[in-house]
Amino acid sequence: MNTRPMDSFDLRQAIIPFSLLEITNHFKKMEAGDVMEIIGSDADITTIVKRILPFSQYEILRSERYGSDGLNILVRLRKKAL
Repeated sequence: MNTRPMDSFDLRQAIIPFSLLEITNHFKKMEAGDVMEIIGSDADITTIVKRILPFSQYEILRSERYGSDGLNILVRLRKKAL
């Protein structure tokens, strides 16, 4: 079982192109079993993640709206072993 801490990216008030590049670069450095969490306010954040990361290399563990207003979206994924 992987015991490395989960990395989290909060895109709610970020400059999206730079943040997506940071997420992509971080994903490349992750090891199999590592988990990444992405928080956003864009309803399409799950679709965006699927566009920027190689789909065959991760599994989505969780994708849901949260918060009292339901405007925040959480995507948690784990890198697969190749």
